[in-house]
Amino acid sequence: MWAAEARQDAVLAAARSVNRRLQQKLNRHDIGATDLCLQTFDLKDPAPGKPRLRFPGAGNTPTWRARQEVAKYLAAGTFLAIRNVAAHEDEVSRTEQEALEHLATLSVLARWIEECATEFAA
Repeated sequence: MWAAEARQDAVLAAARSVNRRLQQKLNRHDIGATDLCLQTFDLKDPAPGKPRLRFPGAGNTPTWRARQEVAKYLAAGTFLAIRNVAAHEDEVSRTEQEALEHLATLSVLARWIEECATEFAA
């Protein structure tokens, strides 16, 4: 897609892939991507049917808590501002640089999803 200069399609395909991986890792297909992100990285304990992703490390440190919070809002914002625009607009005028930045943001999110462990309700 990139070689064909189909930047919008490339960004949308990447966003869909990240969303599918998030759903797969949590076995959740019941809510939209934005709400899933807000729940997934939330600091609350997991509930039945609502597992959480947790970064490695001690969950009681300010740094760990900050990473969870940042992931929560970056993930939700990525789907709202990047995926939704690519999916719902007929033609998005993105420069190559902007498309690369969007792909980089999706890549960071994908890396974090893989880095985190899935925590289920006790």
